[in-house]
Amino acid sequence: MVWVPAGALLAGTPPGRLPRIADQELPGDKMELRGFFIDRFNYPGEPGAIPETGLTQAAARAACDKQGKRLCTELEWERACKGPDNLTYEYGDTFDGATCGMDSADALAPNGLNTRCESKWGVRDLHGSAWTWTSSAWGRGTDGTKVSVRGGFGKNGALVGRCAHARALSPTERDAAVGVRCCAGEVNSAEVALEVTRKTELTWKAASAAVALQLEALAPDGLSNQSKSSKLPPFHVERTWVWRPIGNEELTIGGGCAKRASADVCGILVVRMSDTGPQRLAWVSSDEWIATVARHESSRGVYVYGGDQLGAYRKAVMFDWGTITEGRKERKKNGGWVRPPDSLR
Repeated sequence: MVWVPAGALLAGTPPGRLPRIADQELPGDKMELRGFFIDRFNYPGEPGAIPETGLTQAAARAACDKQGKRLCTELEWERACKGPDNLTYEYGDTFDGATCGMDSADALAPNGLNTRCESKWGVRDLHGSAWTWTSSAWGRGTDGTKVSVRGGFGKNGALVGRCAHARALSPTERDAAVGVRCCAGEVNSAEVALEVTRKTELTWKAASAAVALQLEALAPDGLSNQSKSSKLPPFHVERTWVWRPIGNEELTIGGGCAKRASADVCGILVVRMSDTGPQRLAWVSSDEWIATVARHESSRGVYVYGGDQLGAYRKAVMFDWGTITEGRKERKKNGGWVRPPDSLR
């Protein structure tokens, strides 16, 4: 086992750091934890062994009990991963898919195969290997019947491979990718107790002059009301919406145009308003038409309607765990929306 000394854990992910799942992670709360021991490798704990998986939470607890150990809490696991510097990933703050084998299909490789996948405390294979049961209920605005599992692997390695990442699982489920890593010592009582607020996903809101000015200052170069490089009229916000793509996440969308002699330059700004000031997440062009924003089939998306020389179109704009991605233009045809060939975008 490895000793993790007492110290401060910055639990979860601060709002300004991406990626982040606002309805599943604490916002970087400082928590003092006692020292504890944690297995260096996943059970059965031997270098070169394949992690044992397919256990229920009760079976995982029994495996630890037999060794005079216990299940880790999820925040003990996170502390063991983040190390003394509270890193985003066990090896640093920048994602590297190769370090823990997150870009490999062989996620249950033998313990120790990924030699660089090690936290600053010396804990190995926290990612790129089995997910592990914890003793912690899934305390994210739910009834607590599910349990938090940590570590593991997934297609979106930059998201899943973070020390703050977790997922919920029924304690009686036997998942072929879930095993166990044990802890020892006095249990730390700190837990994830996150209130989750969910409201209407997209609502129109009258644009106040103060908010409009804040948004206009974040327009792209040459369009901003703060730009000194352009003598042309700046982008003017005429419409605003509130977008709540997931619980505990509220974004402001400002739509408008910058007037030009030949054709207006229009679009939307997607902005997170916070106590430290507004943060621009994306600029999405709607070309020559002032944008209209409407609901998407997913709460994590909206449709932006605009128009160019070929006529009206729409684009899907998706919230991707803190970042914004913009889809291709779709145009009306035979009563439905279709994506034209790239040459006609």
